Amino acid sequence: MNSKLLRENAMDSRIISGLMIAAMAGLSLVANAQTLTITQGVQKYASLASTTVHMSGRCELWVTNSSTPLSGCAINLNSSDAWLFLSGVKPSVVVSAYLGQVRVGGATAVADSNIRVVQHGAAGTVVIPHASSFQPLQVFTGPHFTGTAMSLSQHVYYRPTQLGPFNAAISSFKLKRGYMATLAQNQDGSGISRNYVAQDGDLEVSVLPGGLDDEVRFVYLIPWRWVAKKGSCDVWPEDLNATWWYNWNINQSSPRDMQYVAIKQQPYWPGLNQNWQTLGVNHLLGFNEPNNPVEDAYQNLTPPGSVSDAVARWAELLGTGLRVGAPAVTDGGYSWIVDFVNQADAAGQRIDYVPVHYYRSYANNDYPQGAADNLYNFLKSIYDAVKRPLWVTEFNNGANWTSDPDPTFDQNRNVIEAMINMMDATPWIERYAIYSAVEEVRQARYNAGGLTPMGLMYRDHLSPLAYLQG
Repeated sequence: MNSKLLRENAMDSRIISGLMIAAMAGLSLVANAQTLTITQGVQKYASLASTTVHMSGRCELWVTNSSTPLSGCAINLNSSDAWLFLSGVKPSVVVSAYLGQVRVGGATAVADSNIRVVQHGAAGTVVIPHASSFQPLQVFTGPHFTGTAMSLSQHVYYRPTQLGPFNAAISSFKLKRGYMATLAQNQDGSGISRNYVAQDGDLEVSVLPGGLDDEVRFVYLIPWRWVAKKGSCDVWPEDLNATWWYNWNINQSSPRDMQYVAIKQQPYWPGLNQNWQTLGVNHLLGFNEPNNPVEDAYQNLTPPGSVSDAVARWAELLGTGLRVGAPAVTDGGYSWIVDFVNQADAAGQRIDYVPVHYYRSYANNDYPQGAADNLYNFLKSIYDAVKRPLWVTEFNNGANWTSDPDPTFDQNRNVIEAMINMMDATPWIERYAIYSAVEEVRQARYNAGGLTPMGLMYRDHLSPLAYLQG
């Protein structure tokens, strides 16, 4: 397809299918009365103007301009696999400014009714023509998608009663892109279990692994969100342009532009009888610093700090059906977390990722890469032992209890930048969240208000997608 022809004949209607448009990535269509029909493949443009787009089959349209991506356009999504990506516009803006230009099978697009408008990456959105009643999981009684089939709905806990004849009879499944499914051996979500994420494409499992094949008695489905690595905890995430956050509690919910992560802070609190759909939550963090004697998570294990007791309590977290992270240890907790993972593995208890905290200082604040290398080596030692993705849910360049010289504001900016650049480039580090309430020089905000040099850098930093689909 000659891109020049598309601009020369403004009244011409052309079909562009497959990956033929790949050479046109970055092209801005500006012709009037242009018709663009996409039936398969991935098409990318800087912007579209006065264009009617018809999408069907399995295809993607990416538009990258952040200010005027779809001037005077009409987008028709005529297939559940026809997705629109606006990589420079946040979901709240898409809903308020652009959703009126979108039709789903000829009907007006209505967010959370006949269409999903979901965060994608550091500053973008994916528009998915799925109704709230869309059933993303199809299970089969036979291997290789044979036997009897049943489609399952979102936000429903499927246990023996709900599964009916499929209870302990599922052998294979197909999960549509954009969703997460947890399958477990026991009806309370415990026992052998697996969490499956279809982020980059449909996920098809032709034979379930041992312990689940014809043994599934629990299924839970949740919509996926494409968050970036960079998160926040002690500072409101919008102030740092973070796409996710947590707050050592379960008392907030996810708006369109960022996702809230729940935490089981300690064994007795907060409670996990939550409406995860209302909260917009699909991840759960484990106990907070159970190796630290000053923390409730340590004190409320029996005996205090007991790894075995933490493992014995793990079934409660698995019962949520969420993607579950191990307890988050301090940077002195290597032995505790390795012991926990080993005991959990031996007991057949699922751990999807491992959070850790890091506040070690570095003597030479004029050498940011040295601090980043120290962080990498610390994390790599844990990753090699636990063999799960890591989340760094608290970190900074030292703290008020470390012994090396305090950095200046600018030095701390440079050190934290080196650290997050390293974490962005490391595929097994899935997420990170700065914790800055450890002396003003290390804070994201000045005590008098306004962002520090580190806070400004962190706010403006665009991190890559967090999750990598295997």
